[in-house]
Amino acid sequence: MKTTILKFALFSFALLAFSQVNAQDRQKPDPEKMFTALDTNKDGTVSLDEMKARKTKREVTPEAQEKRFAAMDADANGAITLEEFKTAMAKVKGRGQGEGKKKQE
Repeated sequence: MKTTILKFALFSFALLAFSQVNAQDRQKPDPEKMFTALDTNKDGTVSLDEMKARKTKREVTPEAQEKRFAAMDADANGAITLEEFKTAMAKVKGRGQGEGKKKQE
C-alpha cells in the first residue's frame, strides 16, 4: 500500500513539474518579434539609440544598456543584426537552463 501511494505521489509530482515546464516554454518570447519591435526605423539592424528607447519593466541605467549592446554587437560595428540578436538570446537562454546541462551534452 505504501509503495502504491509513493508511486502515485511521484507520478503526480512529475506531472506537475512537466506542466509547469510546458507553461514556461509557451511564454518564451520570440527573438524575431523582439528584434522587429526594437528595430523602429526598419533598417534591419538595431542601434544603441533604438535599444535605449525601448521601454522595460525595470529601470536600466544607460551604462548597463551600453554594456548589453556591446555584448550583443559581435562585430562591433555599432549595429545589432538579427543573427547577432538571436545568438545573444540563445546565450541568455543557456544561462537560465544551467551550465551543468550544457557540459553533459
